[in-house]
Amino acid sequence: MGILVGTSTGKALKVVDAMPLFHTHALAPMLKIACMLIEEHCREVGDLEIVGLYHAAASGVPDMSRVKPIADKIAANFPAACVWAVDAAKLGERQFALRGMCHSKEEWKPISADAVSLGDEALQHTSRAISELKHLEIVDFDDHLGDASLSWLNASLFKGDALAELGPADLPQTGAD
Repeated sequence: MGILVGTSTGKALKVVDAMPLFHTHALAPMLKIACMLIEEHCREVGDLEIVGLYHAAASGVPDMSRVKPIADKIAANFPAACVWAVDAAKLGERQFALRGMCHSKEEWKPISADAVSLGDEALQHTSRAISELKHLEIVDFDDHLGDASLSWLNASLFKGDALAELGPADLPQTGAD
């Protein structure tokens, strides 16, 4: 599970970074500390805020129920919040493997597959990074709590990788309200 940070122009939501938090269940005190640090990071970077979260279940089924209370808290502070769940069945098919929900008019609504586009280049590089097991190098907030020398910001994770060079047109875009 992790937090998404980005910007909003009213009609468009732009997610610019994902902050990995926990690879196990989230405990409220640690989640609160993590969110405080992320908010501080957003202030330091400037013009960013917490806009949503992402998660994956061990079962591989994209179900929002276990993160709904956290998503509701994010939506209370950012009304256009989004939640993205990993759909493990699509990972092996080299398809866009996320299912999204957006907060609109006090309820969570699915983001249709038609509203999301992903450039071929982004899909290729993401598939390559997964096959290279690059995800095993990710440091989450949980790891940082165990060893403070590890940075949960992962600033150098894709340094020199073609994924870092992709522009906004190559990344996932949504037409959600």
